[in-house]
Amino acid sequence: MRVLFTAVPIHGHLLPLLPLAEAVVAAGDEVAVAAPPALAGLVGRLPVLPGGPDIADLLAENDRRTGGAAMHENVAPVAELFAGTLVDVTFRATLEQARAFGARAVVADEYDTIGPMVAAALGVPLVRHAIGLPVSPPALGPAMEERLAPRYAALGLSRPRRTALVDPWPPALQAAGWTPARDRLPIRPRAYAGSGPAEVPPPGSRPRVLITLGTVLLDAAMLDALVDAVAALDTVDVLAAVPPGVEHALTDARANVRFIGFVPMAQVLASGVSAIVAAGGAGTVLAAMSHGIPMVLWPKGAEKPMNAERVAAAGAGLVVDDPVRSAEAVREVLTSPVYRLSAERIAGQIRAAPEPDQVWRTLRAQRLP
Repeated sequence: MRVLFTAVPIHGHLLPLLPLAEAVVAAGDEVAVAAPPALAGLVGRLPVLPGGPDIADLLAENDRRTGGAAMHENVAPVAELFAGTLVDVTFRATLEQARAFGARAVVADEYDTIGPMVAAALGVPLVRHAIGLPVSPPALGPAMEERLAPRYAALGLSRPRRTALVDPWPPALQAAGWTPARDRLPIRPRAYAGSGPAEVPPPGSRPRVLITLGTVLLDAAMLDALVDAVAALDTVDVLAAVPPGVEHALTDARANVRFIGFVPMAQVLASGVSAIVAAGGAGTVLAAMSHGIPMVLWPKGAEKPMNAERVAAAGAGLVVDDPVRSAEAVREVLTSPVYRLSAERIAGQIRAAPEPDQVWRTLRAQRLP
């Protein structure tokens, strides 16, 4: 079987799909990943269909359409990016490439609009791959639908039904009263490890605190505000990750602060991290919880406030509304054992989830013709 993988063209949406894509190849089936040139290096040896422009060009076009509205403050520009700009700029080229590849199934990130449209045009099954909690904030779904409906109608296409939802989010981080969807297939998430060793500063004698905004929130000022607050503690070392596409010096005069560029999260965590300060993106949360590491979260935009609320409700971290408060929150999660114990409990649930190869066997045998 030939399977096309598609995602919103940013690191945090593409990387979670790669373990399943690799499992498909390991099982003897064929894979192609639709990704722009800037992300092609992330997929290792998997074949790439160059699916449209890089995110910087898409954001520039989206800003032109929306007047530069801030994406972390309201859903309209986010909905326009996912369900308007992305479709208009990339769908036709991706469809042509999918036809040439001979795709017989599509696996699409839950926020992605291109994969489902390609599946509808080709008449092939669609598998959705969740990134974190269900598409959020709640207003985003209707805002996206408002933009998608006329585009489907103009193409003469009907919305495809998914055959399964592959979900890496553990039960402990689901909302109160959560009931799994009937078509849900849990999968064990895996932090991105990269294709080769990266340079990660060795840890010192004090607890290491990783500060990261993930790969979507490109805000150097926000990163610096968190670093300045946490670095004021004289009991920790700070390792700060500069998001891809952000200009920021990697040198710092403070003895307890080190900046790094984009380094695969698995390699950073393997170097020894005692706590993570972050904006609350799904990839960062799942990586932290997989390793039983407590968090301090200053959430900004999209689904991040919901992710942060779930981590706090599970007892695995604290949420702050101002970077100045992050220092005391770090001190709390490092000194009180309850946060690490809760994070380790969630890690146990994640370890119990099926590995990607098992998920693909289930999909192949039960959900895909």
